[in-house]
Amino acid sequence: MHAVIETSDSEFSQYWNKLYSNDPMRNPVCIQQRSENQSTRKDRSKFTDRSFLVVAEDEPVFGCSLTLHLDEQGRKCIGYFGREASSHVNSSTLQAPSNSFKPEAIRLLQAHVNQLIEEIQPHSLDFLDPVSCGVMSPVTQVLLEKGAKPVVQKAQVIDLSISARELYRSMTKSCRGLVEWGRRNLDIEVLGDEDFDASIIEHAEDIVAASGSSANDRLAYKTLMEQGDGFMVQGKYKGEIVSSSLFLHTDKTCHYLFADRLSNSPDRPVLHALIWQAMLHGKSKNCSQLDFGSTSIIDSAATSSSRLDVATSCFGGESHARLRVTLQR
Repeated sequence: MHAVIETSDSEFSQYWNKLYSNDPMRNPVCIQQRSENQSTRKDRSKFTDRSFLVVAEDEPVFGCSLTLHLDEQGRKCIGYFGREASSHVNSSTLQAPSNSFKPEAIRLLQAHVNQLIEEIQPHSLDFLDPVSCGVMSPVTQVLLEKGAKPVVQKAQVIDLSISARELYRSMTKSCRGLVEWGRRNLDIEVLGDEDFDASIIEHAEDIVAASGSSANDRLAYKTLMEQGDGFMVQGKYKGEIVSSSLFLHTDKTCHYLFADRLSNSPDRPVLHALIWQAMLHGKSKNCSQLDFGSTSIIDSAATSSSRLDVATSCFGGESHARLRVTLQR
């Protein structure tokens, strides 16, 4: 028997945690938003949480992270606390050998999404399809049938389960050269857990704010860092901090957030060595992958308008396609 469970159900958190533990993406922001102490914060009071799960035979199969809020013009918007809504899958419920989900679970997921859209009548809906397990989300199909516009995004994912030697060899020759330059010339330090004092968290917030992230994103990232689910890699040159990179992690995955290069940085790319150190640190925490997300790393001087993109593909790994789907009415 299949059923839809919403946030008001007493068993929602239990099922959600079980789904999340088997979700290939394991995005820490999605599970962090679920905590009760976060949902009562004033910063999020304008959001109505309409997240839901599809459960079959006491097993969560699908989940959707989505909220409703009004924008400055009073229009109804569906997303997820200022970000895109997203779907999640329980990979353990895939049927062998077809590597697909039960048709009834898919039908119920799509029917509930349709029901929400008809009930809310949103002016806009932003959805990020993670293309989990190599399969497009059934939610995307519903949105495309309603006239939504998809944009393909590339996400680089590094396999951290291989040896450090293999990780190193997977990088391009030029990337290895920049890593070695940084290791010779920079004093690199990983800060996390007990090292994350108020000043470090404030610096991390500055990085996030400079990236243009929303207030809700900044609150989510700060909370994750305070509870030990993040780390920062800093590089010093001649005793002064010249660059920092920020990461979040779960017990299985590591996620790149942002990086910056200060104006006193030497005239050389300095982020490559920091990211290599982050790869090794994520591996030491038993993370199986590092997810760069769908954006390239920006190495930019804080006082300069010049920007230099660091191609994440130079670190090896695989390129994954994700879909950003937007429905406007």
